[in-house]
Amino acid sequence: MIEISKSVIQKNGKFLLLKRASHSKSYPDMWDFAGGKHDPGETPIQAVIRETKEETSFDIEPGIEIRNKEYHDEKHDLLFHYFTPEILSGELTLSPDHSDFKWLSKEEMKDFELHPSVKLFFE
Repeated sequence: MIEISKSVIQKNGKFLLLKRASHSKSYPDMWDFAGGKHDPGETPIQAVIRETKEETSFDIEPGIEIRNKEYHDEKHDLLFHYFTPEILSGELTLSPDHSDFKWLSKEEMKDFELHPSVKLFFE
C-alpha cells in the first residue's frame, strides 16, 4: 500500500486544487489537493509538510491528521492521510508537476475532473 499525505487548504470557504500536468505518470490533467507519496521512513506529517512546500512553495503548520481513507483500483492500492494546514508563509508557486490552480467551493468542483483523493475526502 502506498501512503500519500494531502493538504486540504481552505480560504474563504474554498479549497485549493492543483491541476496535475498532462505529462504526469498517474492521473494526468486531474485536479487534486497538494501533497504526495511518503518517502521511506517519513511520517504523514513530515510528508505533508515536504510535499506541500514542493508543490506550492507554502510553509505550513499541518495540524493533526483529520482523516485517512483507502483507495483501490486496478493499478493502485493507496492510503490517503488528510490534513487541513495553516499557511505560515510563501507565495503560491506551482511545481513543474502542475499546470494550473484554482480556489473552488465543493459545489464548483462538480464541473472538474477530480483526483480520487478529492472525491474520497468529500464522501
